[in-house]
Amino acid sequence: MNFSRTAITYRLGARSVVALLAVLLVLPSAGAQQPVVKPASRPKVALVFEGGGALGFAHIGVIEWIEAHHIPVDYVAGTSMGGLVGGLYASGMSPQEISEFVGGVNWTGVLSGQTPFPALSYRRKEDKLAFPNRLEFGLKHGISFPNGLNSGSAVGLLLDEKALPYYDMKDFNDLPIPFRCVATDMTTGKEHVFKDGSLAQAMRSTMSIPGVFAPVEHGTQVYSDGGAVNNLPVNVARGMGADIVIAVYLDTGPFNKKSLDSLVGVAGRNVEIMISANELNSMKDANILLKADVSKFTSSDFEKSAEIIPQGVLIAQEHATELEMYAVNDADWQAYVKQRNSRRRTILPEPQFVDIYGMHGVRQTEIANEFTQYVNKPINTTAIENSITDLQGTGLYSSISYNLIDKDDKTGLLVRPRLKDYGPPFVNAGIFLSSNNVNDIQLGIGARATFFGLVGPGSELRVNASVGQVAGISGELYKPLIVGKRYFVSPRAYYARTVSAFYSGSQQLAQYTEQKNGFGVDLGYIFNSKTELRFGEDYQWYSENLRIGTPIEQAFHITPFVSNARFQYLGQDSVQVPTKGTELRTIYTYSTQSPNSSVGYSQWNTTVSHFIPVGPKGIIFGTGAGGTSFGATNLGLAGFSLGGPLRLSAYNRGELLGSDYFLAQTGYLHQLLKLNPVFGESIYATGFFEIGKVWNAAAGTPNLPFDVSGAAVIKSLIGPIYGGISVGDSGHYAWFFGLGRIF
Repeated sequence: MNFSRTAITYRLGARSVVALLAVLLVLPSAGAQQPVVKPASRPKVALVFEGGGALGFAHIGVIEWIEAHHIPVDYVAGTSMGGLVGGLYASGMSPQEISEFVGGVNWTGVLSGQTPFPALSYRRKEDKLAFPNRLEFGLKHGISFPNGLNSGSAVGLLLDEKALPYYDMKDFNDLPIPFRCVATDMTTGKEHVFKDGSLAQAMRSTMSIPGVFAPVEHGTQVYSDGGAVNNLPVNVARGMGADIVIAVYLDTGPFNKKSLDSLVGVAGRNVEIMISANELNSMKDANILLKADVSKFTSSDFEKSAEIIPQGVLIAQEHATELEMYAVNDADWQAYVKQRNSRRRTILPEPQFVDIYGMHGVRQTEIANEFTQYVNKPINTTAIENSITDLQGTGLYSSISYNLIDKDDKTGLLVRPRLKDYGPPFVNAGIFLSSNNVNDIQLGIGARATFFGLVGPGSELRVNASVGQVAGISGELYKPLIVGKRYFVSPRAYYARTVSAFYSGSQQLAQYTEQKNGFGVDLGYIFNSKTELRFGEDYQWYSENLRIGTPIEQAFHITPFVSNARFQYLGQDSVQVPTKGTELRTIYTYSTQSPNSSVGYSQWNTTVSHFIPVGPKGIIFGTGAGGTSFGATNLGLAGFSLGGPLRLSAYNRGELLGSDYFLAQTGYLHQLLKLNPVFGESIYATGFFEIGKVWNAAAGTPNLPFDVSGAAVIKSLIGPIYGGISVGDSGHYAWFFGLGRIF
């Protein structure tokens, strides 16, 4: 830093002397004609931006100050977030446009790496309901896992849109400002400088943080974040021809020893040390080093761009004297801006065909059919991205990018889908925990394997397995009756074992083992990605046997035929904590035999939930549920029960048992804070009221039981985690906690 400043002072001093001599030599004598003096050519200036996650938003502030003070920039180079900001600036975007862009991004959704719940296909929505987490692996090559928590698809789509006008650019020197960014070549372990090719792919590669974002594959090469090899690429800017390099360093403040108290902290510190080592020479080689103070922020503060950007303005202002040496007058600045803007592209040609890269056969045709609607029409990036998101909702693709392409003197829409390399088959897995009593802790582990295309296009085989208090195994084959149509047939077989309790008041008297095994087939229709209707017939082996305690009812074993009709609407916007939308599930069944009678019985059970956002952080929710056995009594565990976490939480699980019931819940959720979106999302506080009723219940059952509850909810990588306390009528109270689906 000091060396650079001394060198600058020396050069400026020498230049001043030379300029003074020149003026003395050419001073005109009285009456002599004044010669035309041409201004000396200015030095070539480069901006170099360091990587640093959300801290890199400070680069936008530096650009803002430099633009306001008329300092022409001839080259831009950057790494990771510095590469992204630098690439946007080099493409012609103003600081205001870049600021609005990063401020308008839903960073939580982008960095979570998850396809939005509304965009999932109906069957993938069902997977999320069963396993409300991000845990997915494949069985394609044995047990294999994704190569990142986030495929980077959402980030890629943002960059595809911004880089689209430069689809036919020969190299990055053709941008309004020549640009370079750095990535790590995973095959060689060396630095790779992007100077041509896809601008979007270059920016996506430079910010592929290992273990978080999946690396970018291009041919035989695999690229990840460039921070490991060159996080402040001053040498790259020098190689472009820069005379003066203005480097922006993100100063996170002095090292905090307390950060070493955890394994994550130690690993993170080691990474910081490695990155710092490759920055030392770059910092020395810069003519002007701007150390933006971002010590009050973290690299994951993506929602705080409005607070981080001014830090760049402040550090630039502190170095105003140095920076303004390279400012130009208004006329020269306008000429520079005009020349720069003349290279900016904003007009997009209409695509005349669709090209699907890397796909063949039926799959290629299916994807092409999704995008032919955009041929011979003005480019609508929002609509194209919605089609891509819907296609990703099938669960088969890790990422889908798009661009334009010239072929045979025509311009077409190029779509590049990339299949997940670890499946199919895919496996969803989860741990489930639920308790509201020290003697009633339910712990289970479950998994679902999904196989695709075993009996034709569009077919799926699901195999479910679980262990714990609720245990079993089941399989279902889904097959469209006509390929591409919505009617389907779905045969299935299942074995299920559940341990349930009988109560007298709040005292548990016995535990029974309930077994329900069988096979059947459904015919159904999927209306859209939210709605399905099924009709089915099963043959069951249904039994109930005393496990421990005092016999409450007679054990039974029946083998009924069971007819059913089910309708389900999944219109909520999330599976963990919805902020808006409605979910409805209703099912009617008729069994030819009853547990304690030779005659059959019918049941109808319905649940509906609705969510309303209140301001930026609040959610009002309401749930109504009810069921009837149409006059049938003495059904035992085949009836309806209430009690347990989030189902009259102050009561024991299954404490209220009868032939008919209703349950109403209403409450409010308030977001307390946001978590790192890569590993979690938010923490909520909630309060809710529950009231219900059970008919034909045991003696002593409250007539209208109710409770009031308060809890905390965490939306996490492994699923929603909750815990709280509930106080009800008749002296009932309980604490409860769990891991698993809440709504």
